[in-house]
Amino acid sequence: MDVPKTILVPTDLSNRSEVAVDYGASLAEKFGANLVLFTNVNGPEEQELADYGRVEGLSIGDAADAALKLTAHTNYPDKEVARIVRFDDQAADGILAAAEESSADLIVMASHGRTGMSRWMLGSVAEKIVRGSAVPVLIVPVRG
Repeated sequence: MDVPKTILVPTDLSNRSEVAVDYGASLAEKFGANLVLFTNVNGPEEQELADYGRVEGLSIGDAADAALKLTAHTNYPDKEVARIVRFDDQAADGILAAAEESSADLIVMASHGRTGMSRWMLGSVAEKIVRGSAVPVLIVPVRG
C-alpha cells in the first residue's frame, strides 16, 4: 500500500467526530500528508451554524468554515489544513464528492455506532462511504 498523500476527514462538528479528526491529524503528521477537513451542512448542525452565523454576522457556509478552521487549529496546530464545506442532502454523497474534489487517497471517519432500528431507518453513512469510495476508508469507532 502506498503512503497517503491527502487524508480527508469528514466531521459533523460534534465532539464524537473529533476522534476521527485526531486520528486523521496524527496520520497526516506521521506520513507527511495533506489534511483536508470536510463538513456537510444539513440536519441538526445547520441550525447551530445558522445561530452562530447570526451572532457573528456570517453566512451558514462561512460559519461552517470557521468551525472547521477552529477544529483544524485545535487538532493540528501550526499546520496548513484545507477545508471543504458542502450542502448535500445526503452526507455520504457530500463526503464522496469531497474525496474526489480533494484527490484524497484515504478517508478517516468516525462511526457513531448506531445499531438496530435507528441504523435501519437512518442507514449508515460510514457503510455508504465504504461501499462507494474509490479509496481506502479508515473507520474510527466512537462509543459512549
